[in-house]
Amino acid sequence: MPSEEYKKAFLYLSNKCSKKEITSKEALVLASKFKLKIVDKKQLINDLKKKQFINHIRFAKAFTHDRFNFYNWGKLKIKYYLKQKGIEEAFISEALSTIDIKLYKDLVKQETEKKIVAMGSPTDYNSKQKLLKYLSQKGFETDLIFDVVEDLYS
Repeated sequence: MPSEEYKKAFLYLSNKCSKKEITSKEALVLASKFKLKIVDKKQLINDLKKKQFINHIRFAKAFTHDRFNFYNWGKLKIKYYLKQKGIEEAFISEALSTIDIKLYKDLVKQETEKKIVAMGSPTDYNSKQKLLKYLSQKGFETDLIFDVVEDLYS
């Protein structure tokens, strides 16, 4: 029979999970507020997963959608952050595959044009390096960046 502390923790975490997608790793940190043994914390996470409060594929897809559409992040940056949050590689791949390739390439081109305008439309070597660095920090793949930049500069 679960302890009173376990019930409080389950209620607290299920409430948090119903408002916002969280990962097992984040739930474990939140569970540390309660005086539970490690075994109980693991059981709590498993119970939340069984009842679909925690679902890593759902989290990965939601995170990917938001970061791509609202923050204009590239696939590499999204992948890095999902790994940091403890999401499995298979779920990351599945979530990244939901990004439309045409929209992705258009986003890279848009971000490139926006940065060129912000820099005052320069054409020298150092400006091109700054542009490449900026796009790389946004998380776009190097070969895609080079293709887009070369198309715009030629």
